[in-house]
Amino acid sequence: MTGTSFDIAVIGGGIAGLTAAHHAALAGASVAHFVELGMTGGLVLNVGALDGWPSAGPIGGADLAAGLFSRNEELGVTLVPSAIDRIEGRAVKTLSGPDGTWQARQVIVATGAQLRTLDVPGAERLAGRGVSQCAWCDGGLYRDAEVVVAGGGDAALSEAIHLGQYARAVTIVTRGEMFRARQHYVSRIADDERFRLRWASEIVEVLGESGVEAVRVRDREAGAEEVIACSGLFVFVGLAPNVGLLGSHVARDAAGFVVTDASFETALPGVFAIGAVRAGYGGRLTHAVAEATSAAEIAAERCRE
Repeated sequence: MTGTSFDIAVIGGGIAGLTAAHHAALAGASVAHFVELGMTGGLVLNVGALDGWPSAGPIGGADLAAGLFSRNEELGVTLVPSAIDRIEGRAVKTLSGPDGTWQARQVIVATGAQLRTLDVPGAERLAGRGVSQCAWCDGGLYRDAEVVVAGGGDAALSEAIHLGQYARAVTIVTRGEMFRARQHYVSRIADDERFRLRWASEIVEVLGESGVEAVRVRDREAGAEEVIACSGLFVFVGLAPNVGLLGSHVARDAAGFVVTDASFETALPGVFAIGAVRAGYGGRLTHAVAEATSAAEIAAERCRE
């Protein structure tokens, strides 16, 4: 399959990538969907029930991804189980990866982002032994236990609420003086005594030998520290974009996210960036779908010119 040419190449297997491939194919373009190892879904696979997603009933991230993947197969999207390391060229782009090279007239980068980890003593050593980034995966291990969640955005509060179904107490440690999450998440924890809040605070150490036993928390204003006993730490402190394939010549913001114009096109003509890899992304699944749909339709239209 290496060396094959397509109208549109979509890079990234999350919901943004799946949606972009879907709408590009619906518009009549020949589409290659590059997904490392062929595993679609991305971070949404960690979500057992998607909040705010328009559907007749509750739907999990894995089911949504599987449904899109199946429809894309029916539309003739070519799944290429390969990473892409480099994009070169102008009118026709050459995509290079460890498994070969391919050509495309338009490229949509939907490589997303990965969850940031805590760079504090003990966090890396205890990863998988009490330090987790998936409450839906591991929440059931903490029945009647005390856990800590680091973060103050939608992901942190959504995961904390899920943990509240199992844990005796959930302490939420956030660097800010207020949450950045949607109001209905905030409202759900505000009057629930199982949730304990540490505002303007940060975790400075994860304590334990064979597993997490406690975290050391510092008040960012007063400088005082306290040790909070817990058996699990769930970390949701932001995202780091997966932008390596675009090289340093593509503009990025101070946090490393790709800068685009209003049409989601990067500084490289014919190369779009959508979803969590993009500066200005709204952060919700519906935003990713909207960006993917728009970019795919623009790219397909250019292929007809």
